[in-house]
Amino acid sequence: MPAALRNDRTRYPLPPSGAPLRVTFLGPLATVGAHALHLPAGGVEPRFVDARPGADARTLGAALRDTSPHVVVMLTPDVVPPDALAGLRAATLAVASAGDAPPDSSAFDRVLRLPGPGEAGRWRSRPLPVDDRLFAAARRPRRPPRALCLGRSTEHREWVLAPANHEHDVVHYAHGLTGTALTDVLAATDIGIALHPGPVPGFPSQALVHLAAGQLLLSERLAPQCGLEPGIDFLEIVSTDGLLTMLHQLRLRPDAYDRVRVRGRLKAEGHRASRVWPRIIGDLLHDIRVFGTQRA
Repeated sequence: MPAALRNDRTRYPLPPSGAPLRVTFLGPLATVGAHALHLPAGGVEPRFVDARPGADARTLGAALRDTSPHVVVMLTPDVVPPDALAGLRAATLAVASAGDAPPDSSAFDRVLRLPGPGEAGRWRSRPLPVDDRLFAAARRPRRPPRALCLGRSTEHREWVLAPANHEHDVVHYAHGLTGTALTDVLAATDIGIALHPGPVPGFPSQALVHLAAGQLLLSERLAPQCGLEPGIDFLEIVSTDGLLTMLHQLRLRPDAYDRVRVRGRLKAEGHRASRVWPRIIGDLLHDIRVFGTQRA
C-alpha cells in the first residue's frame, strides 16, 4: 500500500506497507454501535467515537483527531457538524439511509447508501454489517420462546406489535442497548421481530442482528431482500394477525422452524463486520486512488 493516497485536491496519508490502517467509526453508539467494526481485522485497526445529535463540533473534532485516522466512516453523517471534519486529512465514507436526500459530495469522498427506496448519490449500496461480538450459534429455543423487537418506537411498529404484546412475551427495546447489555438480551430471547419504521418496505438493519445472534427472524417484507429468502432464511410477516398466528404456533411448537433458524444464521456470516468493513474500506481507497474525489 503506498505511503499516501493522491488525487487532484487531497493527499491522504496512509500507513507503511504491513502496518495497520487506522479506521474511525463515527456515530451514536446506542443506535449504530452494533454495525461498526470493534476488533482488529483484515489489516484494519478500528476505533469508535460516540457522536450524538447536538454534539459540539470542536469537542467532536478533537476526539476524532485523537484517533489519528487514515479513514473515517460516518455511520450517521447527519449528526456530525461539518466543522468537526475541518482540516481532516483522512478519507471519508458517509453512510446514508434509504430515501434520504443525496449527501453533499463536497463533504465526503464516497457515500454508502443503505438498501431501500432511492439510490441517488450512492457509490455502493448494501446493508450495514454486524459487530462480530453479537454473533452466536443457533440454539434450541426455550419453552415457551421469548420474542424480541429492536428499534425506536414509531406509530407503525407499535401498531404491528400491539396485538402480539397482549398475548405473547414480546420484549421491545426502543433504544439504549449497547455492548454486553445487547449481547445479554439477544442471548435471553429466541425470536427476533424486524419491523420497518413506517409502512414503506425497506431493509431494517435489525434483521441481520437477529440472524447473527442465532434467532429465528420474523420480518416484514424486505425490499430489497439482499439475499435473504422468505420461508427459507426467515418468516415473513404479512399482517398483524399473521404475526400473532406465527407467535402462537411457535409457542405450541418452538422448534417448528429450526431449519429456517439455522439457514438464517448461516446467511448472517456474509455480513460479519470483520469481513465486510475491510473489503469496503479497501475498495474506498482504491476508488479514490483511481477516480479522485470531489471533496473540498
